[in-house]
Order: sequence, then structure tokens, then C-alpha cells
Amino acid sequence: MTRLTASLTRALAALALFALLPPAVRAGPSISAAAEAPSASGRSLFDELLDSDADGARQVPFPFPALLRQIGSHLDPHQPSGGLSVVLIPLGRSLQRHAAGDIEAFRYPRVVAAVTGEPPTAAPPGHRFLRDRLYVAYHEKAAALEVISYNEHAGRFDFQLVHDYRAGGTPTIVDANRTLCLACHQNAGPIFSRPSWDETSASPPIAARLAATGLSYYGLPWRHGVDIPDAIDAATARANLLATAQRLWRDGCAAGARPAAIACRAEALRLALRYRLGAGPLPALDGAATRRDLIEPLLANWRRRWPDGLAVPDPQLPNRQPFAGIEGGMAAPDDAALARYADVPAAFDPLALRPPLERWPGRDSADVGRFIHILSSFFSHADIALIDRRLATVATAPRRELAFTCTRRHAAAGTRLDLDCNGADGARLRARLALRDNVPVGGRVDRLTLGGQAAIGALELAPLARGADAASARFVLRRADGLGVRAPSGEAIRAMRLDAAAAGPSARVTLELVADLAPLDEAIDALADASLSRGAAPATAARSALPRDARAAPDDAADDAADAADASLEQAALDEAPLGDRPLRRMAILAPLLARLGLALPQPMPPAGAQPARARPPAVARAGAWPPDLQPFLRQCGQCHAEDSPFPPGFLRGDDGRIRRSLAGCAERILHRLEMNRLPPARRPKTPMPPPAAAHAADFVRSPDLPAMRAAVERMLAARGTDPATVLDRPYAALAPCVADGDPAPRGDRP
Repeated sequence: MTRLTASLTRALAALALFALLPPAVRAGPSISAAAEAPSASGRSLFDELLDSDADGARQVPFPFPALLRQIGSHLDPHQPSGGLSVVLIPLGRSLQRHAAGDIEAFRYPRVVAAVTGEPPTAAPPGHRFLRDRLYVAYHEKAAALEVISYNEHAGRFDFQLVHDYRAGGTPTIVDANRTLCLACHQNAGPIFSRPSWDETSASPPIAARLAATGLSYYGLPWRHGVDIPDAIDAATARANLLATAQRLWRDGCAAGARPAAIACRAEALRLALRYRLGAGPLPALDGAATRRDLIEPLLANWRRRWPDGLAVPDPQLPNRQPFAGIEGGMAAPDDAALARYADVPAAFDPLALRPPLERWPGRDSADVGRFIHILSSFFSHADIALIDRRLATVATAPRRELAFTCTRRHAAAGTRLDLDCNGADGARLRARLALRDNVPVGGRVDRLTLGGQAAIGALELAPLARGADAASARFVLRRADGLGVRAPSGEAIRAMRLDAAAAGPSARVTLELVADLAPLDEAIDALADASLSRGAAPATAARSALPRDARAAPDDAADDAADAADASLEQAALDEAPLGDRPLRRMAILAPLLARLGLALPQPMPPAGAQPARARPPAVARAGAWPPDLQPFLRQCGQCHAEDSPFPPGFLRGDDGRIRRSLAGCAERILHRLEMNRLPPARRPKTPMPPPAAAHAADFVRSPDLPAMRAAVERMLAARGTDPATVLDRPYAALAPCVADGDPAPRGDRP
């Protein structure tokens, strides 16, 4: 089954379920149908970095450290933690948290890895950009990987599972149940705890209990400080803004006239790349073209589409210390008590509805500047370095010089020369040159201020040409990240020249500036032209694509058919246009841009919409209709609990008899969760079901399904001799675990 076929199958199943919903339940808006559907096009970055066998199936390296090494091969190893941050979470909040049974949680903790670093600066064109875009969690007892990976073609994160991930297994990649994932991942992306990350291996009480097991945990570097979870937290915060930027790119720049929409995106791209090349303050947004093509249409769309502000979702969960409440000096809980500490109260539950992090108002050019800043993060540091190196080869660009008059002073026993320089219009330069035998061999610019703009600092000086002594030399300037230095005007500062008399305190420094951005501007203009031409299919082409009988039809009918074909071809072409009405796709923009700059990609890129060899597993077939007494459970719980999965338990899987036995076994916890819908949020010890982020959750309390489901589970409890009132008086962790009939029950607790 192809991925597209699986998507259609799931959509039809959703329609069948939707038909069972009462009108009041159907109307509840929360997670949209579009957000719930698996991506029907493109491949996730996780798919792209894996090798394929002869049949095209993706090969997932095992054991887990081998997978991390393969991911790490795309990263700069000289970054902190090699660009790959890993933590252990034994008592976390994932659906897989009970896979080991709570009493073995510290022997089999969940491993969470996030790509937090960049590719090597010298990475070739076409390299994978994984930073903030790939998150992998491993649980040995579940024999599974949970993957959140960016899909560039779809412009969003994909949620994936790798089943049978174990020694001797055959790992299989499938799309996760997106509806289920979005109940917690309400931002449709990665989520993580706020500081101080007390449920991770960075927490001393957690680390001490992990260390007490004596296990190596797959040889991973799990002993660390809070810098590691802090890096993951920062990555999820950046990743959270990708979807917001995509909305502004697609909808904020949308216009009735295609040229205006493309001009808006082209100007946004131009400013984003200029910003990254300069690594300083945002370029000025006061140019006439910028105001006409970007600021005015974007802010007008912003106010019209999002009058209350663009909602930015919250990717952070409240910090949770599993052992909170244990007084100092007391021993941590023993194994038998771990089930109680593993239970997640409503206040810390990722299922709890989180309000937007902010509502971004879109009032003025400062908001546009923030959009440009986020947009620039779609390109890697290596991408920018490629462009920077290419622009440095421009030989015909206009040049000019800035002169400074300096006071010089020898220091450090004659091994250093300090320069304090002043130029026109308030320009300032302070530098230190290292001397060897009175000859400059390098140095640093500590502070450079040009044109009253913010100061540039921490610049390396490497000698290009040396004079006979410290009186003269020529240096190239480099930032700490290896890129060239640019003035606020965008000009490249190609060199610094020192000229001075052999004696005396004065010296002269000259900066050589080159206006080398014209080729980049021309490449972006060509990209805009190509996007326009791809969206304009000539009528003759449209007519030639028509069936023969349509071409021979009367004029009016033929014209109508040709118009329809024109529109279809036009939209299809525009969908593939780099600056068209599609998500921003990094390589779709970079490939023609780099080619225009003379940097061809080393190998043909795969088709943007190529499909991976994976799919959503089909729903379990049922013989016959659902009985009336089970239909409320199907409507309210079927999207998450009808699959062959222990997490969450599949109590709606199988024939009617099995479903009733499963419901009876889960009745205590189902009743508890249903009761939470009757309580105000502040008084709930547990999150209600259906989860608050579900589309139908808001209307569930008023629907007839709630009393019907409650009455059904109370009858099931009574049949077992259990008083429903006593169930509600007991802590949730003390209730009978919810295990679908026939499924094995692990030691410890279950959801």
C-alpha cells in the first residue's frame, strides 16, 4: 500500500466515523482535519537520511547508537555534544512511558535525541539540514522509535513510528496516528519541558537513581548538566516557529494577482539571505521596493486574516519533578511506589489544553523584521557559507575604501600592537595585532562601528600580505563562524590595510569594501521570473492537452474547456514554482539560486514529491455494524483507541465481545476520565477524555454520549461488584490498569 493510498483509506475511515457524530459534536473546532491528515506528498528528513535496500525499503540502523552515528555523520562534530543532544527520561510523559512497567522505568528509560547543531561549514551543496528538524525517541521495551521529522515538501513536521526496532527484528517505518499525536503535540511539532527539566537525566535525583542501576544505557553520554536539555528546549522553541513562518510565507504574502504574491516572497527571501550573510542587525526595511512589495501587502493581509493576532502555539510543558514532595533526607520511592510517582497529574499532562504562547499582532515593520529573522532560519550555516564564498569571487563588483586615523600602542613586551581608530561619520575601530619579530601575524578587531549602526566585534584578522615591519600589513577579516564580514550597507569588508610610519604613535587603517550582492539579487529576481513563468501556461498548451472531442466542440464549449485546462495547468505549475503558493522549500529555492551563482548541485535531487516506502497501517476490519451501545465509545474514542496498539490501549479493537471485555477491564479508568469532564479545569486531578485538544472535546460535555458512556461503564463496574462511587474516591494510579482484552499487562502501571 502506498502512502497516498493509506492516506485516502484513513480519510474514508474518518468520514465513516464522522457520519456517526451528532451535529453538536461535529462542530467542535480544535485540531483541523487538514492538520490531522498524514502528509500525502514529500518525504520527511528521517526518510531522506536513511539508506534503502534493493526493494526501496528504508533501512533503520540498529542498535540505537548506530542510528545516532548515522545522524551525526551529517553534523559538524566540533559543536557542543556533536550537534546531537541526548537525554534519558525514565518517568516521562510519553505514551511509551509505561512500556517497561513503572518498576523497571530506570532500567529501561526512554532515550530522547534531538538534532541541535549545524552541518559542517564546508558541507557541499544539497546537504541535509537537520537542525531543529529531527527528534527521535527510543524505548527498548516497546521495541519502537518515535520520530518527529520535518517534511520540507509539505512544510510541516511528520510524526512517524518505527516498529520492531530490536535485535533480530525488521524495523518498519509507518506514519503515526496524527490525530493521536496532536492531542499532546498541539503545535503540530516537537514539545519539551520548561526549565529546569527535572524529569531528565540532568536532574540530580533522576541521575542518582539511573547511576544506581550500574547500566551503561547503550554507551550513550547520559551524564551531563542542564546544558543538554537546554539545547533541546531551545531547538523545540525554534522549530515551533517554522509553521508560523510558513503561514506568513504562504498566506501573509498571498495576493489576488500572482506577480504581487511572488514579489512579496522574493523580497522576504532577499532580506532573509542578506540578514544571514551579515549576521548583524536586520537590513533596513525602509526601501521603497521593500515597503511596496513586502511590508504593505504583508501587514494588510495580516490584519485581514488574523485581526486578533497570529496565534503562536506553545511547545513547552510545565516542568515536572517526579519525586516532588519527598522531603530532604528521605529515600527515593522503592519500586512498589514508583507507579504512584509515574502518574502524571492534570497540571503536568501534555494532553491539557495549552493556550497560545502569544498572539503576534502584525502592527508594523518590526513584526515584518521578526518574520524575516525566522525565515532566515530555513537555511543552514553551510548554505550561507556557500553563497558567501561564491560572492567573494565576484571580480567586477564596485569597490570603495574607508579610511581611519589611528593611535597605536605597543603592549605585552612588544608582542602586541593596539590600534584605536576614528573615521568619518562616527566610524570607530579598535583592534589588536599579534607581533612576531615586529611583524604582524594576525589579530582581532574588538569593535567596529560604521555609519552609526550597532557595533561589530570579535573579528579575526588573518594576514594577506606582510610589510617589512609592523608599519604595514594587509589582513582579511573573518567572523568567528568563518563567514566574511559585512558593513551595515551589505557591502563585504574584504580586507583591512595598515599603513604607518616606522616611528611615532599614529597610523592609518583602510577598510576595502566591495558591493558584491548584485549577483544574489539577480539570482532572486530570476527565481521570481521562473516562478511566474511556471504559473502561466499558454492557452495553446492547455488546448493541446484537451481530449480530441473537446477540441472539436463548438467554440463556447471549447473555450470553457480550455479555460478550465488553463486554470488546472496554471495551478499545477504554480504549485511547483519555488516562490509560488506552496510552503517554503529550502532546496527548491537553493538549487536554482546556487546554479545561477555558478554552483551546480553534485547530483540530481530526488523529485520533490517522491514517496517513501511506508504507510499508515490499515484499520482492523470489522464484520457488521457497531451496536448502538458501543457507538458512543466509537464516536468519542475511536480515533485513538481502535488500533492494534498497547499505548494507548486498543480497547475498541476486535469483535463486539472483545470490545465489551476490554471496556469492562478499563471501566475504572474510563469512568474516572469521563468524570473529569464535569469538573472545572482547576479541580481536575487528571486530564479528561476525550483530550481537550480533540476537535469534538468542547461539545462532548453537552452531547448525549457522555451520560450514555458513563451509564455503560457503571453497569460494567456493577456487574463486577464494584461501586462506581468508590472508584471516583480512589487515586487514579490506584485504579485497575487499562489493558485491552488479550494484551499482555506489563509490570507496573498502564494509562
